[in-house]
Order: sequence, then C-alpha cells, then structure tokens
Amino acid sequence: MSYSEQAVMQAFELFAGLMSEGKQAGKDIEAYLMNDDVRSLTEKFAWRVDCVIVQAGEVLYLVPKTGFSPFHIRTEEVRRELGSQFNNADVYMMYLCILVFIGEFYCSFQSSQIQRDFLTISEWMVKVGERVETLSEHGEEALQRYGRDFDVNWTVIIDKWDAMNDVREAAVRQSGRTISRFNFLYKTCDFMKKQGIIHEIGEDEYELTEKTQMIVQRYFMESEYNRGILQFMYQYERREEEQNASHI
Repeated sequence: MSYSEQAVMQAFELFAGLMSEGKQAGKDIEAYLMNDDVRSLTEKFAWRVDCVIVQAGEVLYLVPKTGFSPFHIRTEEVRRELGSQFNNADVYMMYLCILVFIGEFYCSFQSSQIQRDFLTISEWMVKVGERVETLSEHGEEALQRYGRDFDVNWTVIIDKWDAMNDVREAAVRQSGRTISRFNFLYKTCDFMKKQGIIHEIGEDEYELTEKTQMIVQRYFMESEYNRGILQFMYQYERREEEQNASHI
C-alpha cells in the first residue's frame, strides 16, 4: 500500500514525539485521529520497535509489548530510580505488588471491566500477603521452574515479603534498612504515580488511571502480553472457586 508524502511525514513526526516523550496529545495527534493512513503508519512504526499505541481519552501513549522493546523499563533502570539502597529483590517485590494492585480492580484479572473505584494501602497489603502465601504453596522446585519461564525470582519475592515487618511502621531497621511493608508499598505507590499508573484520590486511597485501564483491558489480559504470569499467580484461587461452585 502506498502512502502520500504528507501522511508519512505526519506519522513520523508523531512517532518521533512518542519516542521522545512517551505520550502525545492535542494538536499533535489530530492527524492520527482523523487520517487512517497516518494512524496505520504510526502503528506500524510502533510495531517495528515492539510497542503498541494506546489511546486513553485525548492522549496517545507508546507502550512496550515485550521486554525486547528498547522502550521497556529494565530492572537496572527501576533500581536506579528507587535509590542505591534497593536491589533486584526489591524490584521483583515491587513488580508483584503492582500486579496485585491492578488485579484487585479486575477480580484477580478474571473480569475485563473494572470492578471497584479505589484501593487503600491497608487492603492492598492484605492482598499482597495472600498472594505471597499462595505462591509459596507451589513449592521450591516449581517456583524455580516458573522463575526460569517468567524470568522472575519468585523465591526471592516470598523471602523478601516475609523479611519485612508489617507490625510497626516506625523505623524498624535491619542492617541499616527499613523493612516495613507499609513503607515498601508507599514507595511502590510513588513509582506508580510517576509512571502514570495510579492517581491518589484520598488519604491512602488510589485509583487506576485511564491509561492503565486501557492497557489492561486491551492488551494485558492476553497471555501473549503477560506471558502466562497471571495464570500462574492466580491459578490456585481460580481452582478453589471452581471447587466451591461445584458444591453449590
């Protein structure tokens, strides 16, 4: 299919803006919204770098599909942003916490539509604890196998959560490091706010942004994009629900 020079230039300028800023809005996306050729070309450019373009309201976002995308956030980048006192175990733990947070809005990812308005820190902490307990039921051998499949160290996550202190929020320190679960979740919230994943709507109350909702509903539910991690994390819960339903 041939495209006009104008369409090619408009698509390239938009894609260049998306690569630079991660998002575009206003007049910058008018051609994308109004011209099928510009939209098709821009999406092809994104596909070439393992990304997709997500529209949330009047904003376009460039979202990496896989870890092979040059726009995927690497573990090292996250660790640098969190601070020198954080290591890979903290990044793995944060990854799980974010998945659990989002999952609470979609009934453990069983619904494609959002099911609640907000989540509190206290509720979130309870749900993370439940998920860690469920993961530990797999056993060491299975956790190592799934860790290789998903490139996630599940054993480190379990050990990290167990080592944290959820009784005292004040300065509980071990080897000079705070190990409060609340502190860790607040740090994760700060990261999610910077990434445009959540909004704070009240004291310790957070909602998903429209951007996050669109990404989850359009892409993340598919195993092609989540690599089967959701099925692994929630399979015991779904099995129990099926067993309970069979007794009704």
